Amino acid sequence: MNEPPGRDIDEILISAAGGETRIALLAGGRLGELEVARPSLQSVAGNIYVGRIDKVIPSIEAAFVEVGLSRSGFLALAETRPVGARGDTIADYVAEGDPVLVQVLRDAAGDKGAKLTSRISLAGRYLVLTPSAAEPAEVRVSRRIGDEAARDRLAARLGELAVDGESFIVRTAAGEAGAGDLAGEVAFLRAEWREIAEKRHAAKPPALVHAELDPARRALRDAAGPGLWRIAVDDAIVLAGLKGYCRDFAPDLAGRLELHQGAEDIFAADDIEAQIEAALSPAVGLPSGGSIVIGETAALTAIDVNTGGGAGGRSKEDTALLTNLEAAAEIARQIRLRNLSGLLVADFVPMKRSPNVAKVLDALRGAVAGDPCPTHVIGTTRLGLVEMTRRKKRDSLINLLNAPCPACSGNGRARSPESVAYQALRAVRRAAAAAPHAAISLSASPRVIEALGGPAAAALKEAGEKLGRAIRLRADETLAGDAFDIAPVAGKGRMGGGNDRER
Repeated sequence: MNEPPGRDIDEILISAAGGETRIALLAGGRLGELEVARPSLQSVAGNIYVGRIDKVIPSIEAAFVEVGLSRSGFLALAETRPVGARGDTIADYVAEGDPVLVQVLRDAAGDKGAKLTSRISLAGRYLVLTPSAAEPAEVRVSRRIGDEAARDRLAARLGELAVDGESFIVRTAAGEAGAGDLAGEVAFLRAEWREIAEKRHAAKPPALVHAELDPARRALRDAAGPGLWRIAVDDAIVLAGLKGYCRDFAPDLAGRLELHQGAEDIFAADDIEAQIEAALSPAVGLPSGGSIVIGETAALTAIDVNTGGGAGGRSKEDTALLTNLEAAAEIARQIRLRNLSGLLVADFVPMKRSPNVAKVLDALRGAVAGDPCPTHVIGTTRLGLVEMTRRKKRDSLINLLNAPCPACSGNGRARSPESVAYQALRAVRRAAAAAPHAAISLSASPRVIEALGGPAAAALKEAGEKLGRAIRLRADETLAGDAFDIAPVAGKGRMGGGNDRER
């Protein structure tokens, strides 16, 4: 059964065994988000650097910034200009050789460098501070704090604390915070910004002036809401570090920390491994029997919604509405779980009634509202597809945990044994032309050899007859499904297209 949209994270499981750190965020026992940190995959998102403008590209209104990473970061005009500015160019703000304070929005991926911004933000448990803002003080309250009285109270309190040039976002966890907690965090974030400003003036670019928290501490800072009741860790050293963090910044969480000491792996004990495997599958079932199918490409992520086999006595329109409402909740969960980002397009089951279409869009918007990563439901295209965008910070789960298939070169599909059999016979003819008096040995996987004795048997016989010599078949289990080896064999071999088989 699907969890209610936006359900708070109530458990955090942290596994630091095996050379990598995995952090699972759970809601009602269901995996809501997974982060994996490895020595080879150290994220720099959130880090703040004093960089140097390496190159300004007016044609794309962007600059490349040397920050000390393996490749220069990318700073677009939109991330450089003051809020509200229009009609300007990148050259109005930066020039080659200039020092610049930037923060990493997104890690480098593929041949693209890290995405940078000059709009610095500092996150605490209750608040996010954007210092040095050009506009007067501004306070925004998280949409997930639904109680209007609480929203008004928090907005008023932060309005008293904020000064011109500061912008604050009040996070969900602040709903349970007292006035002293908020004032204390405002003071801490301001002190953190002063320290960064001092390092900025003293540093020689490129230089790191502020590092984001490690993944475990960041999980406690960002995911610890009022519903959190358990934080289980399987490593005593990591647990000690988290206790220190709680002592300094989140004393109310200290009593929820526990060391996992069971013989069974912490993720296996809570059935997380099976949920991770399910998150790598393209198909996801829905309660009424329908499903969604998720396909990631370089340009976008496509999500297809399908109804089940039967309507259960409902009309076609009612079945479509039920399936689409279930899909809206599950799509929001899968987007966060799989860390899908960029452009997302959902093809819901077609409906004829406009009020039903509006219900589904409202349900989808409500479901993604609980995602801490900004997700926007743009609307419906003329073809009835729902467009969404989500900010990208790191690779999707499937790209993180999977590698391109060597048998299909990352296409997601491999050649069939029959196709490989015909391909191998074409190669046999080319090899025979180079060795006109030798028999030919063809080695391939057992399934390809079976195809040569079945669907491709007539083609094998014809090839042997045309060559006037034997084609000797050998099943080799070490060969991939689309691989084969061809070699001439000493001696002419039998005439008439016969073939020998080896197992």
